[in-house]
Amino acid sequence: MIYFAIVTGCLFILALSFYIYRTLKAASAEKSRQQGVIEQHMAEHDERQEYVSSSIDIIVKALASGQIEVVEASIRLKMLVDQLRPNIAENSFPVIELVFAETGHIPKLKEWKALDKKLRKEYTRKMNNVEKQYGDQVKVEAQHLGELMALRK
Repeated sequence: MIYFAIVTGCLFILALSFYIYRTLKAASAEKSRQQGVIEQHMAEHDERQEYVSSSIDIIVKALASGQIEVVEASIRLKMLVDQLRPNIAENSFPVIELVFAETGHIPKLKEWKALDKKLRKEYTRKMNNVEKQYGDQVKVEAQHLGELMALRK
């Protein structure tokens, strides 16, 4: 009778040990899977940040060489800077954001082509006034943004 109890106890301990081993192995596999997902997301995030950074660099250079207008550069830079947040603080580039706010409602691409000439002239006049008023300040902020992107590399 005592031997039966000892054997039964040993089998019970063996079964519990096997259960604990399987549970720990499953937990370890889940942790490894989660770590892989985290690493994949981090790699995608880094790749996206690099893309945004290089896009900003291209726009800054195009603005400095006069290949792109101040208003268009401001709109594009604002959209790209928003993707870098929270790494770049809010209102770090107030003039770019101001130009974006003043011209963001202006239709683009197909909508621009669909406008009648009178409305197009009005919007063009508005953009020219904004460029005259804020052009130099936008270029300074864009240069500063380009320097920030160079430091990130």
